[in-house]
Amino acid sequence: MKIGQVIREIRESHKATLEEIALAADTNASNLSRIERGTQGYSPETLERIATALGVTVSELHRRMETSVQSADKSGACVVGHKPVELDLALTSTKYSALTPDHRELVDEFMTLLLRRQRVKKT
Repeated sequence: MKIGQVIREIRESHKATLEEIALAADTNASNLSRIERGTQGYSPETLERIATALGVTVSELHRRMETSVQSADKSGACVVGHKPVELDLALTSTKYSALTPDHRELVDEFMTLLLRRQRVKKT
């Protein structure tokens, strides 16, 4: 498995779009798409920004790439692991940071409303 495939796998596991990750990584969606498909190279800085946008380190990208190669099953398909909850929080934080202050305020209000509704349903 190539690193672009690992990037796509992580992005899709987070249900994030190319545009969302590209925005957080300060690149554009077409570049990210080409990196994922392996038709475009990338600088170490770009890879670092993509990894950060995905909520992982560059080392983690490489580790997953190596693990996928080692854990290929007999049919040649790669075994995909489950994503840890921490990655979801990191991606959410990245998305939140990309919002304008007004939109952050809306997200905060929405979260407060959801927590209130959750408490009401538990009782």
